[in-house]
Parts: sequence; structure tokens; C-alpha cells
Amino acid sequence: MMLENNSSNAMAFALKLLGLRSHSSEELERKLLKKGYTAECIEPVLEKLKKQGVLDDRMFGIEVIKSRSRRKPSGKLKMRAELRKKGVSEPIIEELLNEYESSELCYRAAEKKIGSLHGTSNTEKKKKLEVFLHNRGFEWQEIQVALRLFFRSGPDDESPCQERSA
Repeated sequence: MMLENNSSNAMAFALKLLGLRSHSSEELERKLLKKGYTAECIEPVLEKLKKQGVLDDRMFGIEVIKSRSRRKPSGKLKMRAELRKKGVSEPIIEELLNEYESSELCYRAAEKKIGSLHGTSNTEKKKKLEVFLHNRGFEWQEIQVALRLFFRSGPDDESPCQERSA
């Protein structure tokens, strides 16, 4: 069904979406197009929202990173993919990820996960933790540091887990 193609209806729908949660410009544009509004109708709406400060891709990116870091810590690689998928532009992604400190998040993710790795040898735990952190998008150097903090390196690699010293 095609909606009446006017800017006030598009603005009302955009504000309704933004009232539910923040969106990137591209994400909001996709939803407005899907709802049946034309590009000519959408463009002035997006511009007005940007001028009013209601639509800000940089702030949206910061919110995504904060939310993700609390719920499900991820490395830069996965965070980059998520921001791209949500329509944040490459220059903004670069800027935000330059400020993104993922080493501590890597440790936190490992700390949370290691509790569920009972009943296996330390070698198996270490391998599972390594795969888990890699799948979360952490870089190899960060994973190695986290593994060293949790596992003592012994000749048989079967030494017990160690607590992180503060």
C-alpha cells in the first residue's frame, strides 16, 4: 500500500521510529523507503532532523558501541561490521574505532566465558576461549594477552587457571 507521499507524514513516521530507539541516517532512510515514501520526500525530512540534532550518526555509533560493550563485548572487527550494517559511514566508524579500547573488553568477555568451560582440561579450555574471543572479533594480540592472564604457561600447558592480579 502506497502512503500519501508528503513530508509531514514522513516526518511523523521518522519521529515515531526515533522515539522507539536511535537510528543512523541510512537506517532511517531505508525504513522510510520501505514504508513507501519517495527519496524526494525523505531527503528534506532527514536534513531537517540532522539540523535539529535529532539524527546524528556519530552519536548513534557511540550509543551502539556503549550498548554492545555492556551486553556482549566485541572486538574492533565485529564492531566495525555491526556499525556498517547499521548504516554508519566509514569515516565515522574509523573515528569511533580509533577511540575504542577493546583490550579490557576482551578480558571481560574471557572472564565471563571461562566460568562456563568446566570439565575440560586447561588446554581445551584455552582453545575454546581462543575460538570464542576470535569469533567475537577481538584481535590476535588482545586474545593472547587475555589467555596469558587466565592460564599460566607451563611445559605441559595443564597448569591451573590463575586469577588476574589487579
